[in-house]
Amino acid sequence: MKKPRGKPRFKGGMPRRENVRYDRQLIARSAPDGLPTELPLVHVTAAWVAKEIVGDRAFAAKWCDVFERDLVYFFVLRPAYRSKYGSEESHQLTRFPVVFIVKPSAVPAPVHVYPFDTGGAAKGAFAAQADRYVYLEDYAVEASHGGAVGHIGWAFPSLSGYYKGDLRPNIQHGVPLSESVTLGYIDVARMGIEGSNAHDKRASTVEMAASHNVGLQDNIDLVIFPKQYLEGNPLHDAVVALGAEVEFYDWQPNKAPDEFQEDIMKIVRAWYERKGIL
Repeated sequence: MKKPRGKPRFKGGMPRRENVRYDRQLIARSAPDGLPTELPLVHVTAAWVAKEIVGDRAFAAKWCDVFERDLVYFFVLRPAYRSKYGSEESHQLTRFPVVFIVKPSAVPAPVHVYPFDTGGAAKGAFAAQADRYVYLEDYAVEASHGGAVGHIGWAFPSLSGYYKGDLRPNIQHGVPLSESVTLGYIDVARMGIEGSNAHDKRASTVEMAASHNVGLQDNIDLVIFPKQYLEGNPLHDAVVALGAEVEFYDWQPNKAPDEFQEDIMKIVRAWYERKGIL
């Protein structure tokens, strides 16, 4: 008898469950703590792909090799995406990031919500800190906007603290040593703190996935482009026609896409502050 293929495995990535005996301890830790019931979503992609998305007028659900189904991914509030080529210097403007700030109502029923980037987790980005015995699937929180907000309310001192990646100072206090999923999450999330030895904001940024295409019309609030990418390009007017504001960062050639992360974080934060979100 042929053995079932089972969940996909990636070298250095978190182990995967072959059953549904989930041990989802983080759900019980949920504590919205007076936060809004839902928060903006963020989709970050390369400039060329962003042009295609605007042309299609939708974020298209595409095959995910981690969960083996069609999905479209967002982060909650924080633009923490990192591409496979993010550390490579380039003069090709198409590789550099474009950020979409998306209304939470665009994803009314998430397929899943995780407290970190599952693609990075599955493929070994957090291997330096992850508990090698805790399954990826066990880290899931409640698959709803409330689940995302409740996790942030428990793990972070405020929305501003979450945006910066600063965990609650006493987050481990009172967590029994037997609560391995919770402690495993804390170990991974510490990679999101500025100054950590293996700093990666994806390690503590809440991820939300949808299984359907998400239309752009009146669902996006802001798009951030490299300024030079819009020169002679009708994208600006196309985005405004979809109901979104447009802002820019100043791209420079022969730098790496990841080098503009802080510029983007500052632009998004300032926009959130103007809108009263942070």
